[in-house]
Amino acid sequence: MVSQSNGGSGAGQPLRYPVLDSLRGLAALAVVFHHIPAVAGLSAAGFDANFGRMVDLFFVLSGFVIAASYSAKLSAGFSFSRFIWLRWGRVWPLHAAMVTVFALSMLALGLLRPELRTHGLMAGQGDPTDLPIAYLLLQGVVPSLGIIWNHPSWSVSVEMLLYLLAAAGWKLAGSRIWMAWLTLAVAVLTFAAFGGAFSGLTSNIGRGVGGFGLGLVLHRAFERSSAPQLSTTVATALELAAVGAVGAVLWGSDSLMAFDLAATALVALSALQRGLVSRVLCAAPFQWLGTMSYALYMVHIFVIGRVFDLLAVLQPRLGVIIADTTIGGADALVGPDWQANAMKVLIMALCLIVAVPFARLIEQPARSWSRRVAGQAMPKPAN
Repeated sequence: MVSQSNGGSGAGQPLRYPVLDSLRGLAALAVVFHHIPAVAGLSAAGFDANFGRMVDLFFVLSGFVIAASYSAKLSAGFSFSRFIWLRWGRVWPLHAAMVTVFALSMLALGLLRPELRTHGLMAGQGDPTDLPIAYLLLQGVVPSLGIIWNHPSWSVSVEMLLYLLAAAGWKLAGSRIWMAWLTLAVAVLTFAAFGGAFSGLTSNIGRGVGGFGLGLVLHRAFERSSAPQLSTTVATALELAAVGAVGAVLWGSDSLMAFDLAATALVALSALQRGLVSRVLCAAPFQWLGTMSYALYMVHIFVIGRVFDLLAVLQPRLGVIIADTTIGGADALVGPDWQANAMKVLIMALCLIVAVPFARLIEQPARSWSRRVAGQAMPKPAN
């Protein structure tokens, strides 16, 4: 089951899959859980050791969704510049806002705590020389001198590159370009599966190509074939099997190929929306989480860091030990296990709370503005 939405482009009525928004929200929540450091509780048991792999689910989802929204339109003459503007307007404003928040906070920390300064007046491990790269959303594909400003944005940078490549392919070769994406995805995943060395920018781009390519090819398969007639029982069993396959990779091998294949199966079965799992994911709470997913993903590292900074100040005064932490240093929640688990949940909730104003005051207004500009000032699609 799908719904119709024009995505603000003003050209055609592409299909939209609400259930995939929920999957994106759950993936973002898993990444947040993974990024909260702990040496006790579920993390000490290795429960979330591989949850960073959920970023690769983003790539699969993006390949499928962007193909659903734009492959036919770009192949038929939709403006390349208009497409890029809409994508840029979707992700850049909130990204730029968070880079600014990070830079200002590190400047403030350097002014308050001179002993923590690393670059002039600025504290932290981010190099100010990297700020132009960060603001241009290139940090996932261009080398940085220091750590990435707002680390999760590397995947957004890679997605923008993939959008450019996909749009150029559709403009130049039309729908046939899916064969090139399949070849690239298979080559990358096979290379990784047989022990190929992926690191740094190579890893970033390789992970993106593998997942995005499979998602794009999956949508092509949806276009070229009729939906299978599955009963609710069979569809639910298949959905649960796909969820189990994703879980097995996360708690087992952490193989990129295995995860991407399992994630692609999960996206395919969810998009069919024939089983109970996908229907539950269309419920309002999961849909809301989906609308918050990008903001949650972009704000969570900053929120987590500031929570630990606050704990570093409060713990000595309160006489309690919740985390092993120092301002601007390495952090980790400590035991007992119930305390570490409870703190993880509380920090996740706080990340969601902070994400709401960033989504409503920055992300959503900027997205609406970019759509208006695209409709008024950008080149119109060809008839």
